[in-house]
Amino acid sequence: MVGPPRAVDACRCRLHLSLLIGELVFAAGCARAEHVEVGVLAGSPLSAFLATLVLVARNRVYRRIAEAQERGADVAGVGDGHRRRD
Repeated sequence: MVGPPRAVDACRCRLHLSLLIGELVFAAGCARAEHVEVGVLAGSPLSAFLATLVLVARNRVYRRIAEAQERGADVAGVGDGHRRRD
């Protein structure tokens, strides 16, 4: 049984595709081919780290908004006139 694709599989596929394109563009013995490989292999963990920082910051903001809404605070500066008060 095959499950849904995982993010790890998608990242692995993109990494291999980037390396393949680098090999196709530059000849195997070319000095630039080594630079492409190093760039792809160094850039992949760097982009994953930066994406983690962005997602952590975004999660922090949304958590604060959700907590404020639970308290009934006016987060967006818009009143709650549309809500029915019983």
